[in-house]
Order: sequence, then structure tokens, then C-alpha cells
Amino acid sequence: MKRYIFIIICLLPFLAQAQEIDSTIMLDEVVISSKEGQELRKIPTSLSIVSAKQIERNMIENIRGLSACIPNLFIPDYGSKYTSAIYIRGVGARLGNSAIGMYVDNVPYLDKTSFDFDFFDISRIEVLRGPQGTLYGRNSMGGLVNVYTLSPREWQGTRAGISSGSHGLLQAKVSHYMKVSDKFALSVGGKYSAIGGFRQNSNPNLADGNSKMLASNIFPSAYGKDDVGAMQSAAARLNLDWRPSEKLTLNYIGSYEYASQNGYAYGKYNTTTNLPDTINYNDPIFYSRNVFNNSLRFEYTSSKFKLASTTGFQALNDSLLLDNDFAPESMFTLFQGQKMHSLNEEITIRSVNAKSFQWIGGVSAFYQKMQTNSKVTFKEDGIAFILQSIKNAGMPFDMTIPNETIPVTGDYSTRNQGLAAFTQLSHNLGIDGLLLSAGIRADYENVAIDYINRSIFDYTVKMPGRPIVASVKSDSLDGNARMDFIQMLPKFAVRYEQDGKSIFASVSKGYKTGGYNIQMFSSLMETKMQNIRGVDIDAESATAFKPEYSWNYEMGGRLSLCDNRFNAGLTLFYLDIRDQQIAEFAPNGQGRMIKNAGQSESMGVEFDATLRPFNNFTLAFNYGFTRNTFVRYFEYTRTETIDYAGKYVPYIPKHTLSLTADYSLIFQNALLDGLTFGAQYSGAGRIYWNEANDVSQKYYSLLSARIVAERGAFALGVWGKNLTGTEYTTFYFKTFGKPFGQLGKPIHFGVDLSLKF
Repeated sequence: MKRYIFIIICLLPFLAQAQEIDSTIMLDEVVISSKEGQELRKIPTSLSIVSAKQIERNMIENIRGLSACIPNLFIPDYGSKYTSAIYIRGVGARLGNSAIGMYVDNVPYLDKTSFDFDFFDISRIEVLRGPQGTLYGRNSMGGLVNVYTLSPREWQGTRAGISSGSHGLLQAKVSHYMKVSDKFALSVGGKYSAIGGFRQNSNPNLADGNSKMLASNIFPSAYGKDDVGAMQSAAARLNLDWRPSEKLTLNYIGSYEYASQNGYAYGKYNTTTNLPDTINYNDPIFYSRNVFNNSLRFEYTSSKFKLASTTGFQALNDSLLLDNDFAPESMFTLFQGQKMHSLNEEITIRSVNAKSFQWIGGVSAFYQKMQTNSKVTFKEDGIAFILQSIKNAGMPFDMTIPNETIPVTGDYSTRNQGLAAFTQLSHNLGIDGLLLSAGIRADYENVAIDYINRSIFDYTVKMPGRPIVASVKSDSLDGNARMDFIQMLPKFAVRYEQDGKSIFASVSKGYKTGGYNIQMFSSLMETKMQNIRGVDIDAESATAFKPEYSWNYEMGGRLSLCDNRFNAGLTLFYLDIRDQQIAEFAPNGQGRMIKNAGQSESMGVEFDATLRPFNNFTLAFNYGFTRNTFVRYFEYTRTETIDYAGKYVPYIPKHTLSLTADYSLIFQNALLDGLTFGAQYSGAGRIYWNEANDVSQKYYSLLSARIVAERGAFALGVWGKNLTGTEYTTFYFKTFGKPFGQLGKPIHFGVDLSLKF
């Protein structure tokens, strides 16, 4: 048997050559860094570049799809656009500001709520691992994701496509790129996407409360009230590129996206199967969002330097309604509306055509304001829970609350603003292939919050031997707070490159500011409602969390052989993390809190390789290992002190792995011009869900496949995802002492038809 396998492998190149006509070797794309002015793969840091072809073949529809093809990058698929937690090398955040920076066309996205947008006409994506503060903006202590959309200077023509599939999938997109003249080019495009839910809500008494969501939908009929996770979105983008001279470039990009979703697929977690059970909640859940982005980029290039200015503006407006107990009981619901505006400016100047000495310097500034309005409504079972908590506290009276519901309202205005200056210098010391780099960032940020919380309800108290007392209880938490942060972030790196081989080492400091967690206020208000004695609550200290710091040490290298038919990279890293920001649900089940762990460490390895044994066959392998554990972290309860030293940090997979294979056949004088077969295996795990490490998701794997037939300007693709039907948990949490989880997406199929001319 082994002999036959060996013969087949030896014959494959000849079979491929017999079937391909005028094909070319697929060389790695040479990408120049917009910051450093040199090839990205020569920069002394661990990075991955995902090309437009890889995005298409790996069926990457949004930022979550990147997890399947980049080592030590993990973006959980929570099934919601509300927030996108990104983890690189164990550094990330579910709540608060992101620890991973995200740029789209050189403009930073400051809030995680806007990270998850529908991809279409993406030129490439760069993922840089490790702190990037000496070159890029705020909160890039764990790494950076750069997304670049297709420019009308790169390609001209029309693109159109339509997709249909299982679970009610329907997508349509169209875009046009043109050069009006040698100096002016433009593009305009749009995309619509809709899909039914992958799960159903089994509650027969589910309230028909989706009217608000349905009224805002483009096609309301896409949803049924029990269709959990059903989603639709519509997006548009305009790109104007004007080059009045060889030295001057002006570029404007405007984009808009609307999205809405019906419900979250959270079911009661079964500790026997380690999987969520049937979804069963009685109040409606929906989420809708509008995001508008504008950017204006100015570039001036002389023979010695390049000056660039990028101005970005983002407006976000969203609404969220939750059955916050995710159970058939009527505990409490949450409505939250957000209005966010952000403005940022970055000015950089760097050397051009410098051989031995390269430099870059710049300043960046941003302002972000978020207005949040929330309303937590305690219902019948929630009021009973409050009364029972008062009774359990040993109060010497009987208390009743006649209200059917108790609303608790909150208005929050949070403002973040910052200013930074950065520079980085590189020199080869007269040695060909050697590059020494040193950089530093001076960073200032201010965080402020104004908050107003109210609750009013009737109650009666019966004291032993005394008349019944009826009264009205009014609780409030009003105030404001602010914090200032100043930090210096250095970075040092060395790289030696020769004949397609390179090695590098770097040391850098990472940093993420602290802030205030408004999701804790509902928990604080419940405590006040139970607080008959009127003890004051320190809202500022209860909601504030400290900054997070890290030192990142890494060394690695890259290798290219056989005219780029084989490329590989290997990186080893170690992170010393102080005051790591940890997210968890509040002890009473309401709200989510952020606290700082004393110290943790993350160490691991990243390996990627691409093999092209012949022109129309590509094999890509990516593997990442991360061991992220607490070094010093104590949790104090009323009865004990828990030491988590040696435990794994939650939500971070120990292993990430992917293997992708693509094989193309080219035909001459046939019905088809070409036929491409692609398959992808990806896996992640083990993932621990809490600090105690007593609940986890073991390593799981997913298999996807795609076949694409091409004829002229047309391409027809048939694909399937999670072909093995793997069941796994993507999220776990506890509320009111009950565990819940969300299942990953089941097996699903689709058909794509695209046109380019």
C-alpha cells in the first residue's frame, strides 16, 4: 500500500502539468508596510498576511473567520455583532476596551462593538502579534489586525455575487471600480446578507416582543420569533482616490452597515455532556446596530520622506433587549441603547529610500463619547428573589412588594480621550542584512464617566407586634468620576536577513488603560434595593478597574526555499502580564464585572508553513500553542481565600491549528476553464471557562470544503462547513447560580455564484 501511495505522489506534478495551461507560480505577495516602508515579512515581529484569494477560498465572511487560519489568534463566534473579543497569545478582553488594535484602511476602530462587520472586496488582512504601540494607536498591547479594502487603483471592473444555503442563507453583493482619469479613481459597492437561526427556542410561552426589531428590519419576514440567532445586515462603501500630482494623494472612504439579530442561543449547560441543552427563555431578545465610518487620508511623498495624515470619524447607534436570566422564569430583562461618536487623527512622517538608517515619527489623538441608556426590569420571579435575599440576610421583619415589575434605569456618559507621540529608528550598522530597531511611545489618556441610576417601588413591612408600614422606596446612584493614565512604551528589536532566511528577536512593553464598567451598576442597584439599613455604596471603586501591563519577549525566524515554493516561520514568545483584566459575572448574577488579576504569564510557540510542490497545488499549515496561567491571583469571599496560582486564564485556547489544501485544474477547449478543490481543517482547545478551571471545552475540530468551477467571468462554488457535525461550546457563563452555554454552528451548506468583468 505504501508503494502505491509513493507512486501517486511522484506522479501528481506530471498530472497537474498535463492539465494546466499558461499557469504561473503562485508566489507570496510582496506587501510593503505603510508604517515602516519595507516588506512586511522582513519586519522583526511575528505576523501573518491573509490575501484576497485566501479570504475567498477560506470563506472568511467577517473578522471571526480569521481564527481558522492564523496561529494563536482566537476570536470566539458568539453569534452576535454586539461585541467581538479578540485574543492573541492569551491577551484579550471580553469587557472594556480591546487589548487588540484593529485598523481598517489605516483608521483605528476604537470600540469592540464595531469590529464585526461583513467583509466584501477585502484586499488583504495583516495580523501582527505582540505589542505595536511604537507604530500604531491605542490598545495594541496584544497585537494588531489591519484590514485593507480593495482600491480602485488596484483593480477596475465590476464584481457581483449571490449566495444561498441552508438555514435560510441569502447573500447578494455588487461593486464597481473605475478609473475616471489618470488622476481620479472611484469605487462603490454594497452587500446584503440574511440567515435564519441555527437553533430554536423551545419555550411555548415566548412573548411576541419582536415588534420593535421587526419594524426596523429590511425584510421582516426573514425572522420567526423562535428562530434564535437569525440575522440580517446591509452594507455600502464608497472609495474616492484623487492623485493631483505624482507626490500627492487624497483618499476618502465612507462606509455604512445596518445589522439586526433575533435572540442569542444560550441554553442551560449540562455538566454531564459538557454541552448546552435546549434553549428555553420566555422573553424576547434582539439586537440592532447602525455604524457609519468616514476617513480622509492625505499623503505627500518626496525623494527623502513621506508625510501622511489620516482622519477618521465613526458613529454607532445600537439597541439591545435581553431576557437576562435566559430561563423560562420571569426574573429580569435588560434594554440598552448606545450612541457612540469617535474622532481620531494620526500624522506620521517617515524616511524614504533610506538604506542604512530608517526612521519614523508621529502623533495621534482621539476623542470618543458613548451615551448609554439602560433599563433593567425586575419581574415576578426577580422580585421574589430580592425578597428572599432580604429574608436570608436575617432582617427581623416580613416585607412584601406589590409591584408587578420594578424598573431600574441608568444613564451613563463615558468619554475617552488621548494623545500620543511615537518614534522608531532602525540602523544596519553597515552590515548587510542586519537591522537594529528601537522605538518608544509616550501615551496619555483620560477616562471619565457621569452616571444616574434610579429605582422606585412600593413595599410594606410587618414588624413583630407593630402595625404594618407601607412606604415607597426610592434608590439612586448618581455621580461622576475620572481617571488619567500616562505611560511610556519602549520596544527594541534586531533582525538578520540573508538569501530568503531571517532571524529576529524583540522586547516590547504592552499596555491597556483602565476604566469604568457600567454593566456593574445593575448589580449595585439590586444591592441598594436589598439594603434596608441604607449603607452607602461606593460606586466608583466598585466599577473602576486598573490598567493592564505586559512585557513581551519573542524570537523567531522565517525561511524561504525553492523559489518561494516553501515558506515557513517559527516564533517563540513569553509574556509577563501584570494586573490582567479579567471579566466575570457578578456574584448575584446581574451585570458583569472586571477585576484585575495580580500577575499572569503567557508562553508558547507559533508555526506557519506554505508548500507549493507544483503550480496549482497549495498546502498551508498553521499551529499555535499558548500556556497562559495565573502566577499570583487571590479571590476573597466571606468564608475563604481562593488561590488561583497555576490555573489557566479563562477563554483562551491552549492550541489553535489549521490545515488548508487547494488543488486547481486548468482546462483548454473544454466546457470549464478551471476547477478548484479546497478543504480546511481547523481546531482549538482546551478552553477553560472560569478561574477555577472546573468547566472547560476540550479540543474540537471543524472540517470545511469547497469546489469552484470557473467559466469566463463566471464562477460557481459549492461549499460546506462543519462537515463532521462537531458539537462544541463557544461560550459559558453563570447567572443566578445557573450555568448556561452556547453551541457552535452545526453542519451547513451553500452555493455561490460570482461574476467579474
